[in-house]
Order: sequence, then C-alpha cells, then structure tokens
Amino acid sequence: MKKKKLNHNFEFMFAIMAMAIVVFGVVVFFWMWCFPQGAAETISPMQRYEVLLETGFKGDSVQLQLNDSVMFATRVTEDAVTVELSVPKQEKQSDFLMVLLPEKDMAYAFNLSTEAPEVVLRNTANGVVIGEKKVNANTE
Repeated sequence: MKKKKLNHNFEFMFAIMAMAIVVFGVVVFFWMWCFPQGAAETISPMQRYEVLLETGFKGDSVQLQLNDSVMFATRVTEDAVTVELSVPKQEKQSDFLMVLLPEKDMAYAFNLSTEAPEVVLRNTANGVVIGEKKVNANTE
C-alpha cells in the first residue's frame, strides 16, 4: 500500500477553522452573558429630596453626596440655593447625605428621612447643621 502524503495546507486550514469556531463561541457566550435577552426592565420608584443651602454657604465650595454619589459640586454664589436630589427608593433603608466643604477640609454626615424630603442646611460656627423647612402658617 501506498502511504498518503500529508496535506499540510489542509491541516492548517482545519486548525484555523476550529479556532475560529471556538472564538465565535466565546464571543457569543460573553455577549449573552453581558446582554441578556428578555430581562425584565423594572423601573424603580424614585425618592426625591429638596435640599436648601440657607445661610453661611455663600462663597464656599460645596459638594453634596447622596449614598456615595456626587449630586452637587459647585461654589455657592447666592445666599440661598435649592438643590433637588433624586435616588432610587430603597426599602427599609434610609438615605445618607454627606456635605463636604473641600476648602475647609470638613465633612458632615446626615441620615435623611423619607417622611421629611425637604431639608435645610445651615453653616454655623459649630459646623453644618440640618433642619426642616419652615412652613408659613398663614391662616385665613
């Protein structure tokens, strides 16, 4: 019997084709992993807070962080500034507000209540204090 010659081109072509199929399978696997089809998109309700920077902040650089996300970072140029913050609502967990004054190298932390979404911050000699928004009691 005659021995067949090896066809190196055929073997090389077969190896390249097998490798291409493996690479294609890996790409499809990661594509399906990163972009799952049919995932239910749930829109979580948002919790809204209204923060009023009332007194003592004019001319200061202020940074507000809500649950480790920077929501406001600028120099305050007015006497009173209102900032609206929105975060996804979390059950059985309060939101955490940090007030940073980078120029003074000071940080203040507060737990926010969902029952009082309107908050007033005042910069006093003792530091930043939190209070509730004053309601005008005009009875007619």
